[in-house]
Amino acid sequence: MRRAGFHKLTLLLLVVFSVSAFAQDRPYVHKIVRDLSSPQMFGRGYVKNGDSKAAEYLQKEMKKIGLTPFFQDYVQEYQFPIQAHPGKLKVKTDNETLMPGRDFVVNAATQSIDKTFQLVWLPDTLTQLSQVYAFIDTTSALLIDQMIVVPSGIKNAWRNGIPGVKSLIQRDKGAMWWHVSRNQLPVGTAILKVVPDKLPPNTTELQIKLESTFEKAHNAINLAGFVKGSTCPDSLIVFVAHYDHLGMMGRKTMFPGASDNASGTAFVLDLARYYLSNPEKAFYTMAFILVSGEEAGLLGSRYFTDHAPFELEKVVFAINFDMVGTGSEGFTVVNAKQFPEAFSMISALNSTNNYLSKVVERGESCNSDHCPFYEKGVPSFFIHTQGPENQHYHTIYDKAASLPFTKHEAFFGLITAFVHQLKSTPVNKK
Repeated sequence: MRRAGFHKLTLLLLVVFSVSAFAQDRPYVHKIVRDLSSPQMFGRGYVKNGDSKAAEYLQKEMKKIGLTPFFQDYVQEYQFPIQAHPGKLKVKTDNETLMPGRDFVVNAATQSIDKTFQLVWLPDTLTQLSQVYAFIDTTSALLIDQMIVVPSGIKNAWRNGIPGVKSLIQRDKGAMWWHVSRNQLPVGTAILKVVPDKLPPNTTELQIKLESTFEKAHNAINLAGFVKGSTCPDSLIVFVAHYDHLGMMGRKTMFPGASDNASGTAFVLDLARYYLSNPEKAFYTMAFILVSGEEAGLLGSRYFTDHAPFELEKVVFAINFDMVGTGSEGFTVVNAKQFPEAFSMISALNSTNNYLSKVVERGESCNSDHCPFYEKGVPSFFIHTQGPENQHYHTIYDKAASLPFTKHEAFFGLITAFVHQLKSTPVNKK
């Protein structure tokens, strides 16, 4: 009897383990994130074909796990213009060479330049553009060889520039976060952001050497596969995430993009494995879409929604995952106020089952890949997790090692429970 009881207990534990293994797979998402943010992917951007390498990797992953492709070999191709910085990058002050990504970032639209500028310092008390014009004559020919040092109080001058000011550098004690650009600054213009310690007030000149390229028609790839619905196959649930990131700034400085957005990509693939292993839970057809071009302006998701392989009117709900590797302080739902019924549903599920500590309700914001779906009338959320575990947005420190997926199992349970409830409580469309 004891032996029989032991066998029954062992069998029960195996069943429980098998169910939980199918429910989510933390080692799997960690592996995907490590691979996508590895040096071999070159930041999944526009240097050394980083985004293409990531697409090839993800295409193989979709095939390996067994998704049915929406397109031939899962691939949807499109193009867009992009500025990149694959060559030399050197910035030097009077007597110190600065490290890209740690000490400074260069405006992504800056074209190739090799020049030494004399620095013109503005008072740290300035906070308005009108005050800048009171201190400098932007029509002066002297400005051609001068670089204006802009105080941090003039928000985002390094990113947006100042009309009439050809070249500037902004001291900013915040993180050296970067972005990409589809445009170019005028030839000879240089705009940078630098940490204050690396640009003390007695600095008189700055030398910059930068090699950049501009690609008018960069070839990009979206990937899409599905699990056919068991009951209502003509209706769809869409899971979407962008896999691209910032790439490289110069030859050596890579932005890994573990949180943004290898985490969302891995989460979508983990969901795909779950529904493939549990096809009876795919009440609707489950679509898994990995897009590129997000960092350049939601280009991949816009192209996908303009050329969708299914009727968007048949999408019951779309969920975009972007930066979901934390969770110690809960999660945020963008578009919650646009779809209050759906938000009430996910909020109640979270409270009842104690998945995450809190949920933050946000309104409409076109800041990630849910937006093109939402603009075409598809009920959609953008969900991201919260917590201090990873605060490295768009920096060189957004690495796999700093992304713990703190609440992966709980977050996974919440999302699958929400999708399960959608089969009996569909959401009204706007």
